[in-house]
Amino acid sequence: MELGDLFLQVIERYHHILIEADGSEPGSTPGFPDITINQYFYLQAVQRNENITLTELARIIGVSKPSATAAITKLISDNFVIRTQSKVDQRKFHLSLSEMGQAVFVHKHRACRQFIERLEQCTTPDEQKILTRAFRIMVESPLEPGE
Repeated sequence: MELGDLFLQVIERYHHILIEADGSEPGSTPGFPDITINQYFYLQAVQRNENITLTELARIIGVSKPSATAAITKLISDNFVIRTQSKVDQRKFHLSLSEMGQAVFVHKHRACRQFIERLEQCTTPDEQKILTRAFRIMVESPLEPGE
């Protein structure tokens, strides 16, 4: 099997675990809000950077400001993110997670941990070292041509 096919299967397995986690979330109701992987990355960046501005968020995520604006507008309309005007500079707005945004982020993060725990349970320490090396290559290698 080719690398691309295997990678897609990993993503499919991860997605399956997320769906399974949605149904088993303690205290959740059926239909726990689902988010895309891109939305998760936005929530993660907002969660990690208290009172971040849209410009800072776009820079951190590595997208254009219009792309970040579109994504954040959707997250605001879905009640996952709150936009608050700066008290120091009224031209600026700060972003933070709403209560629902925090709950969804924590839930998705927990599901990710479940995926990793399952992976650890079915692999040997030597296989885990190989996976760690493979993940490190994916994270640290330039993916753009010419980098």
